[in-house]
Amino acid sequence: MAGTWQSGYQIKGVKMMRGLNRSILAGRLVADPEVRYTSNEVAVTSFRLAINRGKNKQGVEEVDFISCVAFGSLAKICGEYLKKGRLIAVEGRLQIRSYEGKDGQKKSATEVVVDEMQMLDAKSNKTAEKEKELVEV
Repeated sequence: MAGTWQSGYQIKGVKMMRGLNRSILAGRLVADPEVRYTSNEVAVTSFRLAINRGKNKQGVEEVDFISCVAFGSLAKICGEYLKKGRLIAVEGRLQIRSYEGKDGQKKSATEVVVDEMQMLDAKSNKTAEKEKELVEV
């Protein structure tokens, strides 16, 4: 007898795993992050990561450019400390959203909604100075 679906994610009393949507990326910022605020004054920071995939058969370096977005206090930190060329790691969920473009056409965007960020390269002078200020207070 085949199992039957019950209450969404159960088969014969066994709970099924929901989908897994986690992305962990490491790369360099293509440009300085863009910070903006929602009407509710929530910070939103957008940035793109360049991630090297290595050389293809022709010996040409291949790179992926991944759009990322952070919200709230993490968005403020990203806007303040991240700069073009900085090596970082991010963790978050992949999101595909649709919107209407300026030309009226329906478009879609794929991005990582970041919930954790780690700076991987040597500290810049600005970052070191700010951390020193925080310690001295």
